[in-house]
Amino acid sequence: MSFKRLSLMALLSILFVGLNGVALGREAPVAKLVDILGSVEYSRDGTEWKPVKRTKYLFAGYQIKTGQDGAGKFVNQVDGATQDVGPNSEILVVANGLELVSGDLGEAKQDAGDIFEGLSNKFATAQRYTTVRRSVTKTTDEACDSKVRTIRNVTLSAGFPDLVWRNGCPEYSYRVVVDGVGHEVAAHSTAEMIRYSVTDMSPGEHSYHVEVLDKDGTLYIPKSKSSFTWLDKAAEDSLVAKLKAVEDDVFVVADLLEAQNMHIAAMDKYRDYFEGNSDDNDMRPLLVQSYQTLKLSNLRESESRLYNSSIEP
Repeated sequence: MSFKRLSLMALLSILFVGLNGVALGREAPVAKLVDILGSVEYSRDGTEWKPVKRTKYLFAGYQIKTGQDGAGKFVNQVDGATQDVGPNSEILVVANGLELVSGDLGEAKQDAGDIFEGLSNKFATAQRYTTVRRSVTKTTDEACDSKVRTIRNVTLSAGFPDLVWRNGCPEYSYRVVVDGVGHEVAAHSTAEMIRYSVTDMSPGEHSYHVEVLDKDGTLYIPKSKSSFTWLDKAAEDSLVAKLKAVEDDVFVVADLLEAQNMHIAAMDKYRDYFEGNSDDNDMRPLLVQSYQTLKLSNLRESESRLYNSSIEP
């Protein structure tokens, strides 16, 4: 091998390490386990086992085992085919489906109502936002950024009334201007994001923007306004009924909310889930994408680092 080629390979290796590029994340989940009864456990490595109490998304390499009273139903991510698993069974999740190790795994059958079509593409898109680059630690003053951005269009309602934005700096306060009327928001030195609950709005579209202030006055006013649509009670009640029907699967709940442009409500569902299921890192890119959508760049980066550390060999 020539010296030039060796030099080029060395340079590329340095660049790859220095940039800390896209993590080698997982593919999309292969299946999900639903209708769980009795004792059911899963493992990522065949050594550490954890109980499954609600809908669980499964990636290649996962293992499932059921106890004497355990049972459930697998739903294939690609075609929606379902397979029942009985008691005292062990199942290995592989790239194209399931392999029976021991016990009882039913024949695949079509059940179109359970197809979670589109998750593969959504998951692939979400993984694009898990890339992080190494950066030099900055002082508090250097880390402050007054150019606080907000999601351009979002849907709110009486039950989901919050606007959110990145906390630009511990000492910054804010002014939320809704339909031309300003509302002061005090500084929150330790908050990872700022929230403002909108109230008493008529159904339909409303304009808003967030101004950034410090003790000397206004630091930043965005050049263009954002908007939100306020749902009436009938529309919200209809949505809540749909969410209730799938409440066991937080990722379907979040997907329904995102389809209604209710990205802040979806983010909160993701956050609540991962707070109680901190070990389920393989699904974390969906929360990362949610932060990206909401312009919460600081949270996107910290969540991406957590995800990348969980998948490192």
